[in-house]
Amino acid sequence: MKRSERKDMMRERILQTASELYLKVDPEEVKMRELARIIGISSATLYKYFSSKDELSRAVVMQILTQYQNTIMDDLNDPTLTFPEILQRMQRFSRQAHRNVNMKTMDLFFKMYQDNNEINRLFDSRSDFWRQFVARGRADGYIADDLSDTAVFIYIDMFSQYFRNQEHMDKFKMTPQLLQKIDHELDKMFLRGLLGESDDCIENQTKPENEV
Repeated sequence: MKRSERKDMMRERILQTASELYLKVDPEEVKMRELARIIGISSATLYKYFSSKDELSRAVVMQILTQYQNTIMDDLNDPTLTFPEILQRMQRFSRQAHRNVNMKTMDLFFKMYQDNNEINRLFDSRSDFWRQFVARGRADGYIADDLSDTAVFIYIDMFSQYFRNQEHMDKFKMTPQLLQKIDHELDKMFLRGLLGESDDCIENQTKPENEV
């Protein structure tokens, strides 16, 4: 095995272990020395891959969000799934994330989404993700032909950019805890605006699953 391949494997191992820890506990409690011990490497080796805790945190959030995006992209490319099924899987995935991820990690996600351009570009309206999403919706007949791509991407951008603005968050005292409660409502509003008034693609759920 080439040295570069071994380095890539070690970096992936570090990120995978750190991601699992971040999802379970407060990221502030994850110490670099303890992470190195769990992986079975020295702290010096760990710092060769990530020069600081902040750099590691950015990489962890990027990896988790990229894995989510790749899962949805795989669904969009799956001809056995209908567009409504893809949307419903997206909604379930979102709810599961809010239930299973601790609030301190959600705080970190919020901060990174607002402050990190690389992470923000993942879900920017110009990203391959949204372009493929819209293309699949049009191909399956769920995004109206009388809506131009320009209008659709502006609409997507309005939603995605809203959460980057701290003033907007402060206005409604938005926290990860509050977002967890209203996430399903925002999903339905977003999809209704994009697809029209029909609920055919939207899971008819009036309460989050953990409140039923």
